[in-house]
Amino acid sequence: MKTITALAVAVLFLLVLPAVSLAREYSKVSGLIHKGLARQEIVKILGEPVERGITAKTNRFIWGPEEDFWDRIPMGTSLEVWKFQFADGTLRLYFINSAEALDFTAFAPKGVIY
Repeated sequence: MKTITALAVAVLFLLVLPAVSLAREYSKVSGLIHKGLARQEIVKILGEPVERGITAKTNRFIWGPEEDFWDRIPMGTSLEVWKFQFADGTLRLYFINSAEALDFTAFAPKGVIY
């Protein structure tokens, strides 16, 4: 019986957690996220990202909200990207060369095609 209860709680947790994350709107927190904000402060405000990845800039051109800052990043630069899902879109945070502070933000509203 304990095993079934634990399994049921785990399944509910996995189903409810993403729904809570998607229920919030970026517009409610957008003013709190800015260049220079420390990683730990971002996690306090937004929670853990749904994805984290490290890549290098290899494309000269990009389409989307990153167009605003993409030309300022040299080719080959290491980029750590954190992704957050919101009810109204997707937020990506960029940390250059494993910086401790946020360098760039890119919010793509839901339904917008680039």
